[in-house]
Amino acid sequence: MTAPLLVLRVGYMARYDGPDTITGGGAYITANGVGGEVFNFKPSRGKCYGYAMSLHFAGVNLRRLDDSRTWSRGDELAGVDVVFIAKRPGVGQVVVGWYRNATVFHQQYRVRRGSIPGMAPMAGMSAEGADTRRQFLCVTSAENAFLLPEDERTFEVPAAQAGHKGFPGQSNVWYPGHHGDQPGVKAFAKKLQRYIDTAAAQTPDDDEEPSNGSGKGGRRNGRPDTAHNAAVEQAAVDAVTARLEGQGYLVASVEAENKGWDLEATKGKKTLYVEVKGTAGAAIYFELTPNEYRRLREHAERYRVCVVCDALGAPRVFDLLPSEGADGWELRSEDGEVYVPLMERIAAIGAEVRQDEEAAA
Repeated sequence: MTAPLLVLRVGYMARYDGPDTITGGGAYITANGVGGEVFNFKPSRGKCYGYAMSLHFAGVNLRRLDDSRTWSRGDELAGVDVVFIAKRPGVGQVVVGWYRNATVFHQQYRVRRGSIPGMAPMAGMSAEGADTRRQFLCVTSAENAFLLPEDERTFEVPAAQAGHKGFPGQSNVWYPGHHGDQPGVKAFAKKLQRYIDTAAAQTPDDDEEPSNGSGKGGRRNGRPDTAHNAAVEQAAVDAVTARLEGQGYLVASVEAENKGWDLEATKGKKTLYVEVKGTAGAAIYFELTPNEYRRLREHAERYRVCVVCDALGAPRVFDLLPSEGADGWELRSEDGEVYVPLMERIAAIGAEVRQDEEAAA
């Protein structure tokens, strides 16, 4: 059974492990330079506590996550996946991190020990909202809290147009499942769920330090890094497969066979060897392994490199055909609008030789 999905919009920060530069979180943050979300990914006694400023401090409505029962203020719902989004400067509204298997409270902010430096009452704010103590809407174990490094915050979340329902609007609390009948919302929620589910399938490297979930120093048990890459790759393969099947090909995955390509597409007597490359951004950039490059040259007539840009958003597939030109191998689209020269690269390994060892030799 799929976990209920809740999306909370917060101000944008690098780490969320204490007061620091924060932007895009509304008028209160603009005026005070701080918000209750500043500790969202700072573990305390093995747990992380999530905050977002809800409209009129109404909190989370659990009826929109589970309508099978009656909810009273302060009731708890466990097993919720909570995704935090923020407006990244110069990029847009993106996923910054998430809690797996969180407990969420119905229409209530709970309070834990300590205060937030710089917090101050805001005109018109309720007594609960004016509280400078550390409040939270949800909680999970620290090992289930994942914060993406800034360079991996590329999964964009659409914003609702003025006067339209479905995607996140003015409210900082969004319930994808509740708006599943709105155009595009159900498909997007499925894509978002798959993105965070990929992290759960990863395991930490044995030699890595325990993560505090903050992403500081690049250590997060390795899971969000790997999860992001895996999600991009899988989305790219899905997009290329759908495109080829739409063209009448029978498509088989051979990724596990190390042939030098990912898919084999057959239509009649014609078979294509298709290598898929996915990117989260809009620019075409990829690398071919030595095996892939060798197979491309050996099977140039049937080899294809399909590059999928914005794989996790609105995928754009570029079908590139190899040929050998005067300056080496290159890839071009059939219409000639996309040209990608292949630049060969020589690798080397360097290892330090200690001066005393060199002398002894």
